[in-house]
Amino acid sequence: MEEVLKIVLVDDEPEARELLKYMLLGNNGVSVIGVAGNVDEALRLVKRERPHLVLLDIQMPEKDGFHFIEQVQISGENPGIIFVTAYEHYAIQAIRNSVFDYILKPVHQEELDSAIERFRRIGRKVQEQDLHKLVETLRGNSPAKIKLNTRSGYLLIDPSEVVYCQADGNYTHIQLTRGNCEITTQNLGAIEEILEGSSFFRASRSYLLNLKYLSRVDRKSCSCILEYPGKSCSIKIPAQKIKMLESTFSR
Repeated sequence: MEEVLKIVLVDDEPEARELLKYMLLGNNGVSVIGVAGNVDEALRLVKRERPHLVLLDIQMPEKDGFHFIEQVQISGENPGIIFVTAYEHYAIQAIRNSVFDYILKPVHQEELDSAIERFRRIGRKVQEQDLHKLVETLRGNSPAKIKLNTRSGYLLIDPSEVVYCQADGNYTHIQLTRGNCEITTQNLGAIEEILEGSSFFRASRSYLLNLKYLSRVDRKSCSCILEYPGKSCSIKIPAQKIKMLESTFSR
């Protein structure tokens, strides 16, 4: 008789966690032994319950799914990982280059069942061997830094440190998590092309937002709240973009 897989669900959205629990009810070969809404809670749960498998959301406030991977590696725990993401472009190439599996939101029953069955066949040991490779790819080797032209030369920045970009004619202001704002001589369209494939959203003709730092959307005032270390800012965007943004998160 096959061993029952102990599964932990990690997603900051309660509805998403409940949906996954419901979809797994019909699988007699698995048991959901816990759910977590953030990385710290998930790490405590994994240490306490020692699950076979974690269904892990990628994009979460403050600490994302890749931070969880890093911390699990440090802790010495080795659960299997299946990423669950609403962003097809968001680091998917890195995941494809490893043995880690992923499911796109909205999650379909057949895809969920297939991913769990693949995990049974591949096994946790193979994932464990590939863990270091994935972390290095995501945190160390990709996508290194991007080069942006300035009036006097150029600057090199990590895309993950960009909170938002604001157009200023043929120039663009780049707000960074460190608090400083840099000015590049490239227009916002050019910056958008450079950052294509990252977690950025063209919110208007004037703004490009890093969804990693999006914490709240106000439909009434048509504004987005971005939070980064020690600071927050509110940016107005068109009503139609508010709807597009909502559809992005509900995919």
